[in-house]
Amino acid sequence: MVFEDLNDNHVEAAARLALAEYFEERAAVPVLPGGEYFDLICNSISGMTGAGLGVAAIEDGQLAGFLTCYPPRENFFGTAMGTFSPIHGHGAVKTERKRLYSKLYQNVAAKWVKQGILSHAIALYPHDRETVESFFWNGFGLRCVDAVRDLTAIPCETFPNSIFGELSSGEIAQLVPLKNLLIEHSRSTPMFMPLSRQDIRQVKEENARRDSRYFAAWDRDRVIAFLEIMASGENFAAEDPGMANICGAFILPEYRGTGIFTRLLSRVIETLRDEGYLRCGVDFESFNLSGSGFWLKHFTPYTYSVVRRIDERIYRPE
Repeated sequence: MVFEDLNDNHVEAAARLALAEYFEERAAVPVLPGGEYFDLICNSISGMTGAGLGVAAIEDGQLAGFLTCYPPRENFFGTAMGTFSPIHGHGAVKTERKRLYSKLYQNVAAKWVKQGILSHAIALYPHDRETVESFFWNGFGLRCVDAVRDLTAIPCETFPNSIFGELSSGEIAQLVPLKNLLIEHSRSTPMFMPLSRQDIRQVKEENARRDSRYFAAWDRDRVIAFLEIMASGENFAAEDPGMANICGAFILPEYRGTGIFTRLLSRVIETLRDEGYLRCGVDFESFNLSGSGFWLKHFTPYTYSVVRRIDERIYRPE
């Protein structure tokens, strides 16, 4: 087996490998969409080859595996430059996949670190145990999860004294206190995410940029929880037109464990089903202990995003 720079001549074979891994995951999580993604993935991989940050593994004249990434950016999970390889940014034949991915990362990491890219992130399929184990042994840890569910009804209490519904654009201001409590929660242990408080202008701008919708729960005239959804998502599967995606959620601490947030989620699921959607996705940080515990009750993970931070002292002279 030889390793060489990933280039345009590898694109179609690379897309076939990436698609094969996706459909392996879909066999484990059948609710995932089964669209025609070949051209989409070819175009995306082609767009990633120009920076010269990808590696191809060639065996007997055939592409056995590849690993590439998006262009690097500054301050990626910290003050270092970093990059991300999406679920379609890599692929490998099933034979000795764990060993092959370790070799691919060994070769691509040399490129990345040489160019000052010290934060490495990659999205993997959780049911591909060999690949997950390969990156675990290469120093990666879990950070983010994408999960999905169908739109079957969620059993829950009704809470007749509470109100559940969608907010109009004029009601978004009511969410600012909860948005900032969510930011405080994200800044606390063990997450320590360096987010900044938002004012009403920033919340409205974010809402417009995402083209998102808000659903909320009220106790009397007080908003106690919200759930934000949008059409787009974090990967090509989440972009499927039959899939809506949860991109924000919070409930006041004193209402946690009451079942109210489950009822709010149920209301959103009912609404999406009535609107013709087929599935709902969510992405969340694995180290958000209260949040991840809730989502895993109702959704099935289909990606793990794992990260590794290289010690910048590697550049010191020996």
